[in-house]
Amino acid sequence: MRFGRSILASLWLASGAAGCSEEPPRFVATRDAGPEVMLSADVPPLDAGQAFDAGPAVDRPAVRTFRDFVLPGTVADAPMRFGGAESAEGEVPTLLYPEDRTIIPPNLPLFEVHFRPGAGNDLFEVSFAGDVTTVRYFTRCSRVADGCIVTLTGAQLADVAMASAGGSGVRIAVRGTASGQQGGAVRRSAARFLGITQSSLRGGVYWWATNGNILRYEFGREEARAEVFLRGDPAFNCVGCHSLSRDGRRITAGRGIPGPAVANITEVATRTNNGGAFGSNFGTYSPDNTRYLSSDGMRLTLLNADTAMPATGLAPNTAGTHPDWSPNGDRVVFARPQQTVPIAIGTPGHSGPTDLMMLPWDGSAFGQAQMFLPSTGDNQYYPSFSPNGQWVVFNRSGQNSNDAPDAALWVMRADGTGQPVRLAAADAQGGNSWPKWTPFIERYVGELDEPLMWVTFTSRRDYGLRLQQSTRPRENQRAQLWMAAFRPGVQGVDPSAPAFWVPFQNLNDGNHIAQWVEEVRRQECGDAGVCAAGETCIRGRCIGAPP
Repeated sequence: MRFGRSILASLWLASGAAGCSEEPPRFVATRDAGPEVMLSADVPPLDAGQAFDAGPAVDRPAVRTFRDFVLPGTVADAPMRFGGAESAEGEVPTLLYPEDRTIIPPNLPLFEVHFRPGAGNDLFEVSFAGDVTTVRYFTRCSRVADGCIVTLTGAQLADVAMASAGGSGVRIAVRGTASGQQGGAVRRSAARFLGITQSSLRGGVYWWATNGNILRYEFGREEARAEVFLRGDPAFNCVGCHSLSRDGRRITAGRGIPGPAVANITEVATRTNNGGAFGSNFGTYSPDNTRYLSSDGMRLTLLNADTAMPATGLAPNTAGTHPDWSPNGDRVVFARPQQTVPIAIGTPGHSGPTDLMMLPWDGSAFGQAQMFLPSTGDNQYYPSFSPNGQWVVFNRSGQNSNDAPDAALWVMRADGTGQPVRLAAADAQGGNSWPKWTPFIERYVGELDEPLMWVTFTSRRDYGLRLQQSTRPRENQRAQLWMAAFRPGVQGVDPSAPAFWVPFQNLNDGNHIAQWVEEVRRQECGDAGVCAAGETCIRGRCIGAPP
């Protein structure tokens, strides 16, 4: 008995955002090019109840399925136009973004693939191949600069994430051909690997934009989008440096010139201030929200977070800046320059050499500051505890901490053991500042089922085809928010992955200081009258205006 080559069912849809077209789906039978399977015809018939030895197990190739989608503006029979001879030479498409080995969460609101088309190609197949399922999008070139971009919606990215289920990710490749030639040459790009986590990104993020506002985004909310949280203006009342409690209940944001800035402790849901204003450029909340440790850029001050009044528990004139309280509340990490000029006003930045220090906290008072990571000449600053309290990410630079062009990302074990490690894959072009962790530990199936954490930071690097600025003067470069995976279980090598552009920010603004919270707190509303100015009551909760 001889079985010929198996036939697989491949579904392709002539649609826009998968399934949105009024045109009915089309089913196409696609022949598998797998090996032939030979079975013997001499097997005797079985008697009822007779045992049968099937012999040794035979490894057979996994059945591969394809999910094909034709994007708007593309000929409906695009999947049928890639039957020509394939080549990886000559004018092949070239992938530009994402970088190879990037890892992303499965619930981003959009995700883009950037590539250069290669001469003669005007019809493209962008494929995401998992271990069993391949998702393919057929498209014309959506031209940006000297290349093409395919933008996936959140729903389309979810399809790609499903293709990676059971594995660690998908392999991205682009095939191009000339649409006017049936059976013409097909040119394939080199593939890149895109890791996708098993767990979705959770919580919310607040950031400062150079238009003077603080904006936020809430993961998991239906129809989520960026929204204005605190409104200012870029000239006289700019809202800038800000810090939030880990549970998202409270925020401190400075307004005006950071010498120091005028700040308040504010309840996020109601926007009511606790007590009066005070001078602060940087700060951190205790995990129980009862204390706020503030810095004007030179000195630390401990405040009661309910009243914004000075609290006992910290020695007067304690030098330090950039504090961050550990998740379990037992200590604070901060930066302390080895040399300071004693001036009465605050400062938004400092130069090196700068040590990283630890302040132990016993629940009512801080102990003596302890050396965590001494400087050997570099400026070390913006330290931040990981969500499990086991790591501290920080910046290292040879220049002033205020927007240093050579700022690099480093990480150190919070118990002080081992040596600091540069997050080289995430660092890429350099000039990456204000690193902050997301509040939860996620899961990733890489070589092993392992924990994974996310680090966000501000960078002036290129973003594929959309933002090409590496050759511009620094003052003309726009800072954007980027995110990279951190794999704490990786031993002996860089634990970071290449970064991806955070998709809900405005590309035309400079965006800084992504501060994460476990939950976005909102005012509940029965009607729009109880919402703050500029907010709208939607499904019983107040939602901010678009930026």
